[in-house]
Amino acid sequence: MAARSAAPDEIDFDPHDPSFVERGVPFDRLRRIRDECPVYRTPGGAWYLSRYRDIEAALKDVETFRAELGPITGIPGGILTIPEDQHYLSEIPEPRHGQVRRLFNAGLATHRIRGVEPLIRAECERLVDEMLAADVADLHDGYAAAIPAFGMATIMGLGRDAVAEFMRWSVDGTLMSRPATPGVGPEGPPSHRFFAARIAEQRALPRPSSHVFAVLLGAEVEGRPLTDREIVTQLHFMIQAGVHTTRAFLTHLVNRLVQDPQLFARLQAEPELIGRFCEESLRHDSPVQRTTRLCTRPAVVGGVEVEEGEWVEMGIGSGNRDEAVFDDPERFRLDRPEPRGHLAFGAGSHVCPGATLARLEGVVAVEVLVDRLAALRAVDGATYPPLPGSLGHQPVPAHLVAREGPAGPASATHEPRGG
Repeated sequence: MAARSAAPDEIDFDPHDPSFVERGVPFDRLRRIRDECPVYRTPGGAWYLSRYRDIEAALKDVETFRAELGPITGIPGGILTIPEDQHYLSEIPEPRHGQVRRLFNAGLATHRIRGVEPLIRAECERLVDEMLAADVADLHDGYAAAIPAFGMATIMGLGRDAVAEFMRWSVDGTLMSRPATPGVGPEGPPSHRFFAARIAEQRALPRPSSHVFAVLLGAEVEGRPLTDREIVTQLHFMIQAGVHTTRAFLTHLVNRLVQDPQLFARLQAEPELIGRFCEESLRHDSPVQRTTRLCTRPAVVGGVEVEEGEWVEMGIGSGNRDEAVFDDPERFRLDRPEPRGHLAFGAGSHVCPGATLARLEGVVAVEVLVDRLAALRAVDGATYPPLPGSLGHQPVPAHLVAREGPAGPASATHEPRGG
């Protein structure tokens, strides 16, 4: 018989605890939760899924567990209380989700991402030049945050002014708001006003100037064109998912390299491992530690009854360290037999549509550092973010030492290495 309670009093874990950004995620507690109460009742009343198989199954069951970013965008009643034209891609139910997702897939198709790879690589080179000119570089602001902002601006066909805007929205928190968020006006947060202006400009042209805008402006979903508000909402979501979270991924990559000079030296000697390094970072240092779902009908998960209307937290960070799936899960290893077998990009039909772009940005960012630098050194006395540091914005200070002579083998073919 299914249970309705699974939370020993002595285990205290709040997946929304903001201190994780400064102190790190308490993985020792998550190990106990996986062992003792894998479907855990959080202090806030939600169910936290801690085991890989439960999380994977729930992520794939999009009819029962609906993506819900309402609470973290300031809407405690959830997205069912706001207009549908403010629903992000991940929150839209089938079959409409599939139709809108095809628009994302068209804009983020593999051949289009390969086409912008030389531009992203050149931008990484430019950023390294700037950091080398400084006594102490900040690998967060100066590299990890800038690369995905540039990548998304390039994909969208926007100029360099958009890069600064995308970075600003990630830092100031406005990406986690929408017009229905209390305190936000009807025109929406800055990103909405920005994209509304870009849409007006595009509509005034004989034809849209970029493939992304051409797809969205010309699309029909369920027999009608998308409204400007619907397009703005999805462009906002592209930045939220493709800049904000990818920034955290790249921050974890560079933070680990600064704190582990032996690993940096190994990647210099064996650049073919860079793809595996990126995948192991996604597993071990998951940039998104948990994501929220709303249960739409009674379900049983791990022997625990979950009622309709209850909140369910998908513990991605915990699942990616599940001993039942990963050998020696607490260790950061580059020899795992299935390096992409993690949940960092989700699972099933709602898997992250920007995963290919994020992977390319991670691999190219590391390749350029390995090519250009003889050493990447921590700054004495500096405080570094924890690994993982979730979606925090702390600086990652470092001394960059330029390599003398020609670049190393990682850039010889300019082909990013996958996992």
